[in-house]
Amino acid sequence: MKFETSVIELIKKRRSKRSFINKDFDKTQTEKINAILQRYTEGPFGNRILFKLIEKKYAQENNKVKLGTYGFIKGANYFIAGQLRNSEHANEDYGYLLETIILHLTDMDLGTCWLGGTFSRSDFSEILNSGRDTIIPAITPVGFPADNTPIRESIIRWGAKSDSRKKWEELFYNDSFANPLTQEDAGLFAVPLEMLRLAPSASNKQPWRINKTHEAFHFYLKRTAGYNRIGKGVDLQRVDLGIAMSHFELACRELDIIGCWANINPEISISENAEYFISWKI
Repeated sequence: MKFETSVIELIKKRRSKRSFINKDFDKTQTEKINAILQRYTEGPFGNRILFKLIEKKYAQENNKVKLGTYGFIKGANYFIAGQLRNSEHANEDYGYLLETIILHLTDMDLGTCWLGGTFSRSDFSEILNSGRDTIIPAITPVGFPADNTPIRESIIRWGAKSDSRKKWEELFYNDSFANPLTQEDAGLFAVPLEMLRLAPSASNKQPWRINKTHEAFHFYLKRTAGYNRIGKGVDLQRVDLGIAMSHFELACRELDIIGCWANINPEISISENAEYFISWKI
């Protein structure tokens, strides 16, 4: 499914929105959102995910649940949630697909906000009729964002450090973790890496690390000490890695840079206590 706007510009434009106008989607908008959800159902690791557009009013009237977000979201009439089997790389695939969906929603001028630990999973499990072996790693509200940013939302963004990002030399490396990668050395991949740097992450921890070799860009996860997993099978920092993968691949596609995901661990000496996950083969 094509973007109507440059995906690079959409990545730059997207901001978490926590306050929404009380306005329903029309039929055309609902159909377009559902078409997007039906398009993105399988991640690069092969896990299949069913995403659903959930109307808050319908959920309360028919399923007797209020879709709680613990006060973090105001005025949202709709949410998008997905479930998948609790399996290897489930969290990465979920992050990859939902971020791609979120960028399409941004393309529709709709507001969204990643929620990983500030929503009632039991409510959404009820709506999705989740099985015992399925997980819901995260959700997003979706709707028409309020024009003005309330003080409350500004405080939340400040507390989460939402507008700050790590420097290049903290995230990207060349052949070894002792040798930071410069934008000049990144060449054609400087823009995809910058789009990856701008990716959202839980509490803005940015746990991804990328190491460039002559054949590929290798994606690693550097865990944040004390940042625990949430519930059965949910690992938000692995969701973050999937989000980063989405940004990198989408930017490469827009720039006609050919490559593919592959498991080619370069066995680089890891000085950052980072774990290898996947590579983008040049």
